[in-house]
Amino acid sequence: MRKLLPLLLLGTFVGCSDPIVKNDPEPPSTLLDNILGDTPVEQPLEELDAKDPASLRKRGNSFVAAGNFDEAIIYYTEAIRLKQEAMSYFNRGVAHMSKGDLDKALADYDMAIKLEPKQASPYINRGLLLHSMGKTAQGITDLTEARKLDEEDPSILLNRGLLFLNISLYDRAATDFDIAVKMKPDYIDAIINRGYCYHRLKQYQRAVQDFDDAIKQAPSSALAYSNRGNSYTMLNEFDKGLADLSEAIRLEPRDAQLYNNRGSAYGAKGEHKKAAEDFGKAIELLPDFASAFRNRGLAYHTLGDKFLAGADFAIALNIEPQITEGIPPEYLKK
Repeated sequence: MRKLLPLLLLGTFVGCSDPIVKNDPEPPSTLLDNILGDTPVEQPLEELDAKDPASLRKRGNSFVAAGNFDEAIIYYTEAIRLKQEAMSYFNRGVAHMSKGDLDKALADYDMAIKLEPKQASPYINRGLLLHSMGKTAQGITDLTEARKLDEEDPSILLNRGLLFLNISLYDRAATDFDIAVKMKPDYIDAIINRGYCYHRLKQYQRAVQDFDDAIKQAPSSALAYSNRGNSYTMLNEFDKGLADLSEAIRLEPRDAQLYNNRGSAYGAKGEHKKAAEDFGKAIELLPDFASAFRNRGLAYHTLGDKFLAGADFAIALNIEPQITEGIPPEYLKK
């Protein structure tokens, strides 16, 4: 009997935005400003020295904290006019990036790196920015340079691992996550993503161990339960997998992917009617969820209802015409 396609989403790129803005207080010797530090959102006007770049940056930081990026850019630009400093370019790059002005952000990070090539922060931000622009390999190069400049920050390894994961280099991603966990044993984002890599490498038992650790640290994490349930399913421990996926749904009842995953687990166990019900719930929550239509179509096909199967496959093909995997040939137009 044919099993449902897994089509499991295991929560990749968890925490990817973590280091985009440095949140830790900076010592006085640090050359780059803490972009979201403890500066009050409404800095009194008498505290602003319009001739002091540092004072202008603080005012800009307060506007970033308030979400007013256009106003922040005005102050950073004035600071740059007064003095060409890496920290001003870096902070303005953050504001541009927050607005979605990626080319302007890239130009600012380039200048920050040119002026202070030994600081890790601009490389981190530029690396993540390059990834968001579809230049993941260049992003990895920047994060590698950041790692050389700052060997104490595990978030650099987390994010480089996430970029490796994005291009399916699971071994290299797992290595980065592993080092990050050794540096910070309670780093749950790294633990979950390492488990994801083990899952993709078909090392399901190791994946389960990581998700066990994640659940111990964060017992209300739907992602950890869902991921462990997916790995149990691949180990053919269906009851454990279904229990975990049901707990994930209890924690996040509006997540369509969780119903899709549990439906896949029911299908793998041979309970195709329950599988179809879960896929239906996923579709109810996310009407254009193509993989749920494909999976429900296959469940109906296995149950012998070719009419409903054909209808679901047709909808899936209408949403994602390029994906035919898992659809029996008889349902494909010739």
